[in-house]
Amino acid sequence: MNSDTSAVRLVVDTSSNVPREIQVAHDIIEVNTLVLFGSDQYELNKDIDIDQFLALLENRPEHPTTSQPAPQQFHDAYAKAFAEGASRVLCLVVSAKLSGTYNSATLAAREFPAGDVTVWDTQGASIASGLQAIAAARLLREGTPWDSMMNRLKDLRESTAAFFTTKDLDYLARSGRVSNMQKNIGSMLSLVPILSVHDGLVVAVARVRGRVKAKKELLHRLAGQLDTGPCVVAVTHAEAEAEAQELLAAAKAHLDVKESYLIRLDPALTALGGPGTLGMAGRVVH
Repeated sequence: MNSDTSAVRLVVDTSSNVPREIQVAHDIIEVNTLVLFGSDQYELNKDIDIDQFLALLENRPEHPTTSQPAPQQFHDAYAKAFAEGASRVLCLVVSAKLSGTYNSATLAAREFPAGDVTVWDTQGASIASGLQAIAAARLLREGTPWDSMMNRLKDLRESTAAFFTTKDLDYLARSGRVSNMQKNIGSMLSLVPILSVHDGLVVAVARVRGRVKAKKELLHRLAGQLDTGPCVVAVTHAEAEAEAQELLAAAKAHLDVKESYLIRLDPALTALGGPGTLGMAGRVVH
């Protein structure tokens, strides 16, 4: 396989939260997450959109779960890319340690000649994964040779920081991420977690008292990773747009932000953290 990247096509999954305008601008194909309420299954952006998902979240008695796209969905995306003239496909997906998405994408890739489809584990979640896809799209547009681009993605994967917080512990308890005892103690003390993605896994890095302190901690921790130079920052939210805008404004006031995004969270993280979940991600721009 030669190193020419002029005909490489990108594929992403919806949980990477790549903004729609970026997908359109760079001709990126998106593969949709599956959302389940009891025995009912929906394909995001086909059967339901985010607003409809939130309505179901509020009204259905079952706690939702999300499932990785089926291998056939990735196969169809790859086939579409090649049918439209791609010589190679680069598929970037959320962390293999958080989702079976990587496995589905890899199984589908095996149905094509060796080397035609490369599946990249971003080891991130939400826009922490999406920022790598955005960077890859720009590197391709610049004509970056394949090996150079993949080496650059390795650096970006290591340098992208992400932190999240939830409004309370209720949804984390429903999803089994914390026990009911932890939830009750946390509620009594008004404790909320600060979560990060480390080595491909979501881990708790702190617990703070109250929403105001949680938002300050998000900014403090991200700033600690990005205060060495110009940076790109993304703020994600689940039905907390006003707070997300405030966080983004605060980031711009404290950091040398050259590029920014404000993004609604996908159902996977919304189901995990619940409405009110906030996240911040970013990386230094080299």
